[in-house]
Parts: sequence; structure tokens; C-alpha cells
Amino acid sequence: MTVLEVGEAISQNGPKVAIMVGAVAAVLLLAMASVWLVRYVRGSRELRASMRQAFWINARWRRLASMAGLSVTDRTPTLMASLSTEKDRTPKPRVLTPKIRTTPDEFGVNVTVKTLPKVGLEEFQKASAHLANAWGCERLSVRQKSPGTLTLRAVRRDPLIAHTFHAPSGEIPAELSVWDIGLDEYAEPVRVPLANVPGVAVAGLPGYGNTSLINRMICDLAPSDAVQFAVVDGKVSGPHEGDYADMQDRLFAFVGDDLEAANELFKRLVTLRRDRSDAVCQPGRVAGPELRGRRGHVRTGQGGLHPSAHPVRGTGACRAYRDRYRSPHP
Repeated sequence: MTVLEVGEAISQNGPKVAIMVGAVAAVLLLAMASVWLVRYVRGSRELRASMRQAFWINARWRRLASMAGLSVTDRTPTLMASLSTEKDRTPKPRVLTPKIRTTPDEFGVNVTVKTLPKVGLEEFQKASAHLANAWGCERLSVRQKSPGTLTLRAVRRDPLIAHTFHAPSGEIPAELSVWDIGLDEYAEPVRVPLANVPGVAVAGLPGYGNTSLINRMICDLAPSDAVQFAVVDGKVSGPHEGDYADMQDRLFAFVGDDLEAANELFKRLVTLRRDRSDAVCQPGRVAGPELRGRRGHVRTGQGGLHPSAHPVRGTGACRAYRDRYRSPHP
């Protein structure tokens, strides 16, 4: 088939090909719209609000990026522009806008951005306040995800004042040396590493969730025998009352408002710690392989042969003991 015959075939079948391409494109758009609509209908109220926010972010992005100085002008013509432009005319410069992809959730929208020359991390950080106002966000963070890619976290609803609900799974956690404490101000999960940490202080005003946070840790770690709990609560007299009454069967020790009993428990815990160290480590050796099966187990996690004890003491208990005992020394 010659070139002329190919050209004639294309000219004759061109309308049919265009109709087929248009039909395929319409089917794809309809399928995408159906998926979006199903997710929108089945989603919660907060998720639907975030999905609407993501829709308007995409729809208005080109204009907003140009107004916020997040676009760049490319004066180098492309090959197609050079071929289609007459010889005595200069191809029109292109205005490039970073490509974005949005992912909504209960608290807002994650926006993934492909950077351009002169439109990178610093430029988006400078324009973050304008973007937050335009998108109707409580706050907006910008961070580098990978070379050439940024992640914008647009928080529509403040996660720090939202009511939370935690249901323990009842299964042993995969990592005992990591504490999942919830979400931060950008609704990102916060995990606190506990390996090689001698202690953790949880402090805050009454009614701001200190005890709830500790109770969550106990409930999550309770299925594992490798973790044992000792509670010192100076606000109550016995384990049957107070904040830890529902989990008293899981505690190996509990002391109420008796200061002498609290001191005795702390001495007992010190003795347990020393005995545990003696059982794990022998003179001249660290973490004998015949006991643990591997070296460096303190860094890799606890095991059932030598469980760790977690003493729990709240700020309210400290105040109670302080009020009961006044030192004669200034």
C-alpha cells in the first residue's frame, strides 16, 4: 500500500475512527464518574465533604496556581509547535502548571504535586497560606515526598478537637516497642518508639485525655505476656475504683493512695529489673544467644521469656502523694 492509498484510507475512515475514540473516552469517563459517585454515596459525612473539597481543588487549580505564582513560562517551542507554526512567526510560549493528584479522607485532602523548574518546595511553602485560604483549610503543610514530588496536607477539620473512638483488636501487636498514640495536627498517625527508652512522661491538664491515652496503651499491649503492668494511682484506695478498675485483672501490681506501699512497689520494680538483667546477661556477655536466640534483643523487641514491666503513674497520683506528704525541709 502506497502513501497515497494510506492517506485516502485515513480520510475515508477518519470520521468513524473519531467516533470510536470519542465513544471509548466517554465510556471511561462514565466509569470513573460512577466509581466516584458510589464512593461519595457510601462515604461518611466528613468524607463526602472532603471529596467535594478535592473536586474543587482540581477544578480551580490552574487558575489558582497562576494567581499564586506557582506556574512557569516555557519559551522553548515543542517539536509539534515548531512544525505547525509558519516560518515568519514565533511559536507562542507555554504556561506550565504543576500536575496534582488529590486523595480525600475524613479530615481533609492529600495533594501530590509534581514540581517544575523554579516551582518547588520553597515556592509552595511561601504560598501555603494563600492555598489554605483558597481551599478552606484549617492548616496546610508542605513537605518533600521524593525528588520531584511534594505532598500537601490540606486539613479541613481539626483532628485534635475531633472525638476519637478506639476499639482494641485483642491480638498481640506486631511491634511491642512502638506506641501508637493517635493522630497529630495534620491527621497523620503518630508512633512513639519505645526501644532503648527508660521512660515516658504523659502530662496535661485534667480532662485532656492523659488517662485515656494510657488506657489505650494498656489495652493494645495487654494480649502479650511479654508486657506486664504495675499501676500507682494516688487518687483512689484500691484497684476496684478509679480509672483502671476495668483492667485490674490484667495488672500484676496496683497501689492506691498509700505512700509507703507505693515506695515498696517501686523497690520491688527495681529488684525485678535487676533480676531480669541478671537472667538475660551473664558476666562478660551481652544477651546470650542461648537465652534469646539472637543478639541485641533490647533493640529488636521483648519476648515472653523475660517480660518487661511497665509502671504507670499519672500526674494526679503525684499530686495526691504530694498533698499527703509534706517535707519539713524547704
